[in-house]
Amino acid sequence: MSSTQTSRTRRKKPVWIAAGVLVAVAAVTSSYLWWNTDVLGSGSFCDGRLESGDVRSALDSTGRVSQVRAQVDSSRAEFACTVERTSRFAGGEGQRITVKTHSEEGAFPFTTAVWKKPASRSYFKDRMTGAVSSTRGYVVLPESCWDKVGGIQGSRVVFSGDAPVATVEAVVEKGSADRAGLARLLTHSARQVAEKAGCAAPAGTDVPALAAPDSPRATDVRNACGLPGFSLPEEAVPAGRAEPDREVVNDASAHTWACDMHLAGPDKAHLSFAVTTDDSFVEAAPKGKTFRTLPDGKGVATTDEAVLKCKDNNVYFTVRGSFEYDRALKGADVTPTAYVRVLKGTFQNFLDAAADTYSCPRVDLL
Repeated sequence: MSSTQTSRTRRKKPVWIAAGVLVAVAAVTSSYLWWNTDVLGSGSFCDGRLESGDVRSALDSTGRVSQVRAQVDSSRAEFACTVERTSRFAGGEGQRITVKTHSEEGAFPFTTAVWKKPASRSYFKDRMTGAVSSTRGYVVLPESCWDKVGGIQGSRVVFSGDAPVATVEAVVEKGSADRAGLARLLTHSARQVAEKAGCAAPAGTDVPALAAPDSPRATDVRNACGLPGFSLPEEAVPAGRAEPDREVVNDASAHTWACDMHLAGPDKAHLSFAVTTDDSFVEAAPKGKTFRTLPDGKGVATTDEAVLKCKDNNVYFTVRGSFEYDRALKGADVTPTAYVRVLKGTFQNFLDAAADTYSCPRVDLL
């Protein structure tokens, strides 16, 4: 090979190397954009029920958003939609969320085991009834929607009980959600559902301001949950199994107050107390259930729920013990008869302490 040819070959090698590097960089960039972002991704999911931007806001991490499964009929308002956000790159946390219409009963966020620890949620401050945590959330649709929107199971639409409460709910199945983003997703979805069902659209379409819980604090056993004079009956705190320890209070919402009392002991039990003036729950709570009428027209009540006729409006009160609390009482040899007495006594003490705050009448449940 001549010296001239050798010189030309040497000049070509850097060009080939540079071209190869550019191709490799382009391939990596393209792969990153595809697997770690939503460039050229879908604008909506599940027949347009969820907007991509709302999903990204709720699943606030890196990764590509994609649809996993959908139950949707374009002719109906009901739907169930599961989406996920995944990344093929190191440090990417997989997330998955299901958003669906549902049919609940009564004051469901305060009375069912599915919705645990009400004080730990962030409640909507503005107009709409709803709340979110990092793992789930709900929006209650307007009452005019309650007999028009149900839950979807396969090809069937189902309603809960004789007095259903229509909702849009979200459950985070993997990872965690951004609370403000989840509130945005639920709000926009609820508006769409109400419009699809032909009932009144939820008031306000912007992201609602959220009432966040206070930081955990030690429980004052004589003024539990910050209520002067509130204490648990002696039978309700079996020594060594479920004794007052710490509590979380959420009193930042105009319509809902809640307290989660965490109890020290091997069962890690907790008791939750809640009060709300939200019309959705005040009206729905007694429907389809056996509430007894209290003397002198003061309201209605069960062992652990009450709607009292107070000075300015009707107010809903409730207490709920966790499964672990039930186990702690059984472990302390509390009989079924005594268990009912413990529950009634705990609720009675709570009502006695909270009644004045809401200008409610004193009632005797025992």
